Amino acid sequence: MARSQSSGGTKVPESSLTELCVGAILKLIRTGQVAVGSRLGEVALAKRLKMGRAPVRAALDRLASMGVVERIARSGTFVREFQITDYCEIIDVRAGLEGMAGYLATNRITDDELDHLNKVATELDRIDAKAMPEGMTRDAIYKHFDRIFALDFLFHMSIARICGNKRITALIEQQHLLERSFIIGIGFPVRTERALLVAPSHKDIVAALRKRNPSFVRDTIQTSLQGTKERVIRRFSGF
Repeated sequence: MARSQSSGGTKVPESSLTELCVGAILKLIRTGQVAVGSRLGEVALAKRLKMGRAPVRAALDRLASMGVVERIARSGTFVREFQITDYCEIIDVRAGLEGMAGYLATNRITDDELDHLNKVATELDRIDAKAMPEGMTRDAIYKHFDRIFALDFLFHMSIARICGNKRITALIEQQHLLERSFIIGIGFPVRTERALLVAPSHKDIVAALRKRNPSFVRDTIQTSLQGTKERVIRRFSGF
């Protein structure tokens, strides 16, 4: 039977606390509050997150299995320095899962849901295309990226949840695929050039959904993600 911990008078299952810890630690990394290479001490993290040491330890175990942190004997747990191969592998998995989610969602999504998705896509494409001004502070840069992530997460997870396949949704959520790809993607030097591949935008994905052609939606989502991957590879390679 899963152990529980009290939170504000309510018993919270240990597994849920662990998942909360995983999300909280990922956010610390994503927003630059914890840098790559930083040591993650269980006691300090538990105090910072106002959690018990057990769920924090379990969360670090999960993050280690996901490749986000690494445990070094007699030294501790550290945020991994990500490699381009990490990013490519995660994007390839996302393309497979999210492409199928789009395929399945095409004939399930309502006009109201499409309108809402289009509003998110319009804002996301507007922010994503906006060049960051020079001299932007570190905190402002991470705030900018955090807004992009919030919209991107809402957009892609909305399609995944509409698709009706709970296993696809669970795989994306439990492995934190969107957050992990985002953390790695912003970790490489920022450059302004576009990918050689003209990748569909988020609004293009919505337009594809409106056509009610499952195969076209799947291909549009996968092409969009592959275009994002290409841009990151070019930044990493310095081209």
